Amino acid sequence: MIPRACLLTLVLLIAATTAPAQDDAGRQPLQPGAEAPDFTATTLEGVPLRLEQWQGKVVVLNFFITWYRDAADHLDMMEELQDTYSQAGMRLLSISLDEGSRGRDQVTELVREKQVAHPVVLDPELAIAQLYGVRALPAIFVIGRDGKVAYYNEGYSEGDELRLSRAIAAALGVECAVPEPEAAQTVEPETQEPEQICHCFRQKEQ
Repeated sequence: MIPRACLLTLVLLIAATTAPAQDDAGRQPLQPGAEAPDFTATTLEGVPLRLEQWQGKVVVLNFFITWYRDAADHLDMMEELQDTYSQAGMRLLSISLDEGSRGRDQVTELVREKQVAHPVVLDPELAIAQLYGVRALPAIFVIGRDGKVAYYNEGYSEGDELRLSRAIAAALGVECAVPEPEAAQTVEPETQEPEQICHCFRQKEQ
């Protein structure tokens, strides 16, 4: 089955004033050329991890949520890209936006089931997601060796693996490892089925 995008609108209720809430609602994802904000998180195994510790590497941040119907396939794709490019200097971090203890259990179960080897952290309060302006899931940021965003993609649809592989290879300065599709197998954009959009409004408890 061809994966499709699932867009996630992140709406925060802030009690103090309405202005910050409007700013959050209008937040845009960091675009290529922007400085990637540093952050600290703890992996599912309890290991503290800071983005800055991978300075000089090409870092891929993969924001996801377990109840997105193609989450398992998406994690498989990311794991394969990590296996392909890790020796060239790529580091992958998956960031789950699942909430609460149940969310942690679901993430842990999925990671165990898919035998995910790269580090996974939880961001239930959307602290990291807000830093990067995440508005849709999955959301992927490729950060170059200079600490700036080199590529951004949201959603998960046909051709994403090739596009992401190209972006990672370009940031690393190596040849793309994913083969180009044959012309006969290429589907023109106008013939593709429209992507389904899932609007999911999340609210912080007061």
